[in-house]
Amino acid sequence: MATPDDLCQARERKRSLYPVRTRYRDDQGEPLYTNRLILEDSPYLLQHAHNPVDWYSWGDEAFAKAAREDKPVFLSIGYSTCHWCHVMEEESFDDKEVAEMLNRYFVAIKVDREQRPDLDTLYMTGVQLITGHGGWPLSSFLTLDGRPFFGGTYFPKDHFMGLLGQVQEIWHDNRERLLEDADTLDTAIRQHLSPSAVAQLPDGLVEQATATLLDEADRDHGGFGEAPKFPHEPNLFLLLETIRHDPRALDDQPAWQVVRQALDGMLHGGIYDQIGGGFHRYSTDRSWLIPHFEKMLYNQGQLASVYLQAWQLSGQPEYRRIAEETLDFVLRDMRSPRGGFYSATDADSDGVEGKYFVWDYAELTHELDDEDLALCRAVYGVSRTGNFEGANVLHLPYSLDEVAEALGMTRGDLDEALQRIDRHLYELRKQRPHPLCDHKQITEWNGMVIAALAQAAYALERDDYRQAAIAAAEDLWTHHRDAQSGRLWRASLGGVASVHAQLEDYAHFMQALIDLYDLTHQRLWLDRALALLDELEAQHADTRDGGYYVAPMDNPGPQLVRSKPLMDGATVCGNAQMLTVLIALHQRSGDPTLPARIERHIEAFSGRVVQMPLASPVFLLGLQRWQTPPPGPCQYLAGGAIRTGYRVVEASETQLQVIVDIELAPGWHIQAHDLERAEATQLKVVNRDDWQEVAIHYPSPQPMTTGEAGYAGQLAIDLTARERVSAPLGLELQLQPCNDTACLPVERCRFVIHWNHGMADA
Repeated sequence: MATPDDLCQARERKRSLYPVRTRYRDDQGEPLYTNRLILEDSPYLLQHAHNPVDWYSWGDEAFAKAAREDKPVFLSIGYSTCHWCHVMEEESFDDKEVAEMLNRYFVAIKVDREQRPDLDTLYMTGVQLITGHGGWPLSSFLTLDGRPFFGGTYFPKDHFMGLLGQVQEIWHDNRERLLEDADTLDTAIRQHLSPSAVAQLPDGLVEQATATLLDEADRDHGGFGEAPKFPHEPNLFLLLETIRHDPRALDDQPAWQVVRQALDGMLHGGIYDQIGGGFHRYSTDRSWLIPHFEKMLYNQGQLASVYLQAWQLSGQPEYRRIAEETLDFVLRDMRSPRGGFYSATDADSDGVEGKYFVWDYAELTHELDDEDLALCRAVYGVSRTGNFEGANVLHLPYSLDEVAEALGMTRGDLDEALQRIDRHLYELRKQRPHPLCDHKQITEWNGMVIAALAQAAYALERDDYRQAAIAAAEDLWTHHRDAQSGRLWRASLGGVASVHAQLEDYAHFMQALIDLYDLTHQRLWLDRALALLDELEAQHADTRDGGYYVAPMDNPGPQLVRSKPLMDGATVCGNAQMLTVLIALHQRSGDPTLPARIERHIEAFSGRVVQMPLASPVFLLGLQRWQTPPPGPCQYLAGGAIRTGYRVVEASETQLQVIVDIELAPGWHIQAHDLERAEATQLKVVNRDDWQEVAIHYPSPQPMTTGEAGYAGQLAIDLTARERVSAPLGLELQLQPCNDTACLPVERCRFVIHWNHGMADA
């Protein structure tokens, strides 16, 4: 139990780690109240450390006090960059009148949802079942054993005071009623979070679900849903996977039309920071124009990957620009000195939403000359009246190509002028009060950014991204992993990690390590991913029914249910990500135990997938990969001993030149290409009739230890094709893997190269 001296000492240690948020201060400006949250390592909890409310963190101490004093628990869940969380804090939690009632009649617990997403999922499910909707701050009332009996989200002070009075009155006068409500709600939560029975996956499940997703797309503005409008990255990941498998030209694919409209809508809208790069969390309107201005690390990692994949498929230079600008923003503004990444920046500056990001027309008139102001109006749609409370959220009403044509400029000249204007506006903006940056580092979200950096380093050949990805991965491995136990930590603040990792942390960090292995081909990264898989199995696996629990067994406080969710939200859920991770590990390691584990993982969630297939688009993506390996630019054969990939080196209106690279592990070789037998190494164009001419050049075979000629180490096959019709280039590589003791059966892999002219130089 913390003493007053413990709280004072913690306050002194953490002075530089958080801003004091309270109206109650002494003559020297020091806070009058300090509660137990000062002991925590979460910026969100530290924001409440000087409330007059006697807050507890989630754990046994709080529930022991509730039982000892026979008081119900009030649970508040939020996060540091949540606007309405700030509002409820200022109105209620930093108010003596509210604090007096909470302290007298309740045990108050504060939880950072980013530290404990398992608790957030559990109690948010309860609130959604009660009210039909959810959001933050989450406000829930619990029994002595942690079961919710009532809840909601934001409550204004007067409403909240009345609610506190009603709950404490019923608790003392009619408790049986509350306990009955708790029993009913507990049963409903368990049913909602428990997996469905095993079911047979019907043929065409992924295709039917994808067709439904296309029907649900917003064909006017791009994306999915109404206002408020979120990027829904899991939907885009599934559609990009569908496009990769489709041999038709991009413009003939309905999935590509939906992806393109979504990506164009976001990059043109105010949800994208046109000056500083990076994406805001969501748009308050259907057309992506006015954002909620907070920036979350997970959006940057996921959307950078989405735009990068879209560029790889299409060669559209705008998608590459957005991917690079987003990653550059993260490296510039969200990177810690150790190399890891902070979790978020706030929507507010000086208590005003969007103040840091919007532009007053008079300010632009003062700072820009007439020519640049005219260009700013044409490109970014600024006006005297503005589009957000009299100010301007910069956006692109027209594409940059359309603007260049309308102004009689070349695209290169327009880009050069915009770079000059953007730099000037960025420097001006830096002089404003900055939004709060949540310096908490979350393993899950760092994993997403590391994966995107590694993918971009591979595709764009950018060494700075490579070095940044390696540095961040080393930071997580060193500071977010207990070297003795091998367990991961979920989050850290100021170098201190104190919350055990959850399923999503393992899943997304493993994916990042796999992407680093693909980038560097250093066995270290694959071995680390396999080590984390062993630890995940020990701490999170459901050994009876398959799948993985979100939380480990030894999390503190009550655990009403160990949930195994399969629902993608703003991020890809852990069990969906684990399906793709297990498949990738099998392809790269050749571990013979993994296929059975993959099948068991699929079976564990089969009932839920049949009932609600679009609840987890990325699980469907995994099903598609397991049924048919994707024809992507990096593939593995011979249980990971052979890596293959392609590079587009020239793409014009008439010609496509591709290099197919093959890298063999030491001790392995493949047959020569010029053997007159079925085992010969062969590269062929599958859709040969779509191309006028095809020329394939193999390197000269070398003598092998077997006495025959073949290939070992690294080789590159050069293919040049002249276009006949507008179609992707379909390739099939055939080879026979051999080591010093035996030759394996012939293996094949496919590549489908969607391209347009200028792709290689984009």
